[in-house]
Amino acid sequence: MKYLEVVFDVLYLVIVIYLGFKLIKTNNVQKRTFGIMALILGFGDMFHLIPRIIGHLTTGLDDYTLYLGLGSAITSATMTVFYFLLYRDFERSFNRKNIVDRVVIYSMLILKFAVTFFPQNNWFTGDASYGFTVIRNAPFIIMGVYLVTIMLLSAYRENNLLYKKISYGVMLSFLFYMPVIFFVDFVPALGALMMPKTIAYVFVIYSVYRLNQKNMVDVAE
Repeated sequence: MKYLEVVFDVLYLVIVIYLGFKLIKTNNVQKRTFGIMALILGFGDMFHLIPRIIGHLTTGLDDYTLYLGLGSAITSATMTVFYFLLYRDFERSFNRKNIVDRVVIYSMLILKFAVTFFPQNNWFTGDASYGFTVIRNAPFIIMGVYLVTIMLLSAYRENNLLYKKISYGVMLSFLFYMPVIFFVDFVPALGALMMPKTIAYVFVIYSVYRLNQKNMVDVAE
């Protein structure tokens, strides 16, 4: 299983960073935004995944607790930026500037970012309490449920195919992530759900990439 995870992690990092660089080179604001998001996703996850890869291939994860903890903290922070940019693109795409949306999304993201730096996380020892792990992720989950809801409603109301795909991708990522948060301490095998969660994020970026490719072909014709 550990070698499967190594192959999966390497492929994920290569694909998401490749898509990020491809998208960021375009002239379209939305394409560049998702390119930046992809690079934030990839480079942020590198800090967590590279120690895991090295650990699996050498002496085991226990010898890399410090680096895994630091990587998890960085990933937690970069994911906050990822969702901030996603919400900003959603606002731009639907010309939607709703004060309630902003209060909910921004307050949850700020709270999530702030809690990331609380000493109770015990990032460097890997022994944060179950209760604090739930508290740390609660703002993220609230933001995710709210954001998926408003994105889906807007996408169906305006028949926006791209945001339908984005909404379902984000929704799946949270559905795979929540059992890990709440139950992995009791059922360690649930940690495997992080792989389909990761695939859901790649699906979001790839949906933008494929739509852009199709648009470029249409223009050329």
